[in-house]
Amino acid sequence: MTKATINKAIKHLGIEIQNTRGDGYSYFTSLKDGNQVGDSVYVCYLNQLTLEQWIKEATNANNQ
Repeated sequence: MTKATINKAIKHLGIEIQNTRGDGYSYFTSLKDGNQVGDSVYVCYLNQLTLEQWIKEATNANNQ
């Protein structure tokens, strides 16, 4: 699983994944202003979630 794969799948939401590998979490940012969207997702590695789970996390973050 890569950021590019996740970002391609969620592009229609207008957000993208950012990950801070050393701290063990990822978060979504707005493509418009770069601000964080929704809550952080606490995973050490992107492949800990399936692509479907990432899409769900992104959708939930975008709806907050």
